[in-house]
Amino acid sequence: MASEFHVKKTLSLAFQDGINADGDPIIKRYSYSNIKKTATPDALLATAQAIASLCKGTQRGFTTIDNNDLLP
Repeated sequence: MASEFHVKKTLSLAFQDGINADGDPIIKRYSYSNIKKTATPDALLATAQAIASLCKGTQRGFTTIDNNDLLP
C-alpha cells in the first residue's frame, strides 16, 4: 500500500492589479514557502489577511499548496 510523506506547504496570495488591454484582469500572486506543517487553517488565514493588508490591488483569494512524496 502506498503512503504519503509531507515535504512542504506553501501559502499563496492572489491580487487583481488592474485590467489588460483585452479587458482581462491582471492577477499577481505572492507565494510563501516552508510553512510549518503544524500551522492551522485559522493561523494561515490570519497571516494571509495580515500580509494582504500591506499589499496593493484587490484581494482575489488565498491558497495553500501541499507537496508530498508518494512512497510505495
